[in-house]
Amino acid sequence: MGIRHLFVLAETRNNLILTNSHVTMQAKKPDLFGTSGIRGVINIDFEPALTIRLGMALASVLKEGMVTLARDTRTSGEMLSSAFTAGTLAGGLEVTNLGILPTPVLAYLTNSLGAATGAMITASHNPPEFNGIKLFDRYGKAYDDALQTQIEHALGGEKQPRASWYLLGEMSSADYSYRYVETILSRIELERAWKVAVDFGSGAAYQIAFDLLRSLRCHLVSLNAQPDGAFPGRSPEPTSESLSALMTTVRDMNCDIGFAYDGDADRVFLVDETGQGVEGDVALAAFASYMVRKQGKGGVALPVDTSLAVQEAVEENGGKVIWTKVGDANVAEAIVRKKAIFGGEPCGAWIHPDFHLCPDGILSCILLLKALEEQGMTVRRFCSGIKRYPVKRGKIPCENRVKIEIMSNIASNLPKALGKKTEITRIDGIRVRTPTGWVLVRASGTEPAVRVTVEARSTRLAEDLFNVTCNLCSNIARENLS
Repeated sequence: MGIRHLFVLAETRNNLILTNSHVTMQAKKPDLFGTSGIRGVINIDFEPALTIRLGMALASVLKEGMVTLARDTRTSGEMLSSAFTAGTLAGGLEVTNLGILPTPVLAYLTNSLGAATGAMITASHNPPEFNGIKLFDRYGKAYDDALQTQIEHALGGEKQPRASWYLLGEMSSADYSYRYVETILSRIELERAWKVAVDFGSGAAYQIAFDLLRSLRCHLVSLNAQPDGAFPGRSPEPTSESLSALMTTVRDMNCDIGFAYDGDADRVFLVDETGQGVEGDVALAAFASYMVRKQGKGGVALPVDTSLAVQEAVEENGGKVIWTKVGDANVAEAIVRKKAIFGGEPCGAWIHPDFHLCPDGILSCILLLKALEEQGMTVRRFCSGIKRYPVKRGKIPCENRVKIEIMSNIASNLPKALGKKTEITRIDGIRVRTPTGWVLVRASGTEPAVRVTVEARSTRLAEDLFNVTCNLCSNIARENLS
């Protein structure tokens, strides 16, 4: 039985609701958790005291069991790991500290080691002054809204329960990363010796990704391979703007392909053999359509802000798009619930459910190399059939107290403003598909604003859709302030 099939059954364990029922999917989004865990600026928004309380809150919900713990290379990682450990031990849980690891490896090992929960200290692609924590259930899937709400409820209690002195938890340290490496090597074999440039970004992938690619006979040209929480070589977020050195290296060293990871390696950015960066939507569309062709059919889970190009690529090859809320935890949830064969976000966070349920940049680049071998293609040719459409993004300032009213009015009036032939999706905000493109309006979870994203088949059409939507949002915002 594959990992994703385990979630078909509703199960309750230690008061943690693991069901994927409609009720769970509609749970109120907790305030502390964002779309990918809890994050903030160290010692300002995110302090060790909060991390201790989080550990105790987790213990009060779980009651018993082992927690796997890892961190990325950020300078504050050891401090927060110690604080979180103190809280979980005070609550009576066992902690296995796995050291510095990529987030997908921590998630995989949480399931492999039979832990009750996994905790990753990371701020992923955020700047070095940020850090945070992301929690995974015993299957290695990111906590959904229902589980996050339970933690927040426990955190908001007047006093966190503590274990008696003779029932305190114990901590151990171990290196189980070989389990992840052995699993991949046992299932994937590359036929050719690829010449690969890799920008590790001084993040958590510096050791495991290097060892895996070398074990698969890749000739590596490494950049920023030293672990450094200040990220001196480039930003932790891999973008076309931050990866000029990688692009130049691929071109000048005649590499077959280039990869770059973010701080915790749950996403990957691609560079083709000419040294050109591959847009996230294009890479996602190319790989998703390959997966559908390979399987013959199947569902692909995508967040509602994904490009029309990905939807078209999936559907043209016989697949079906499963729309989800923004955030990899929601993509993983949809993969499980709908038994999808693949899922991903345009940022390069791809989930491969035949292996595990966490976005995995390291696994993604290896599976991409295998796909290129099977297709007999270069990266450029692999992505050549994918369309590119103009996108416009903006935000309408509004007070937090009127966001709900604004979104309610948008739901009623936006489809009318855009015309009769529209298709409405209310999974995350309001997404309206028209014959020429789509519009997404979402209330920001981080600032007093409503965000607008528009994509269309031409620049003029995108501007028209954008202007109509922004004018409507602005008018509604003014009406609600008067």
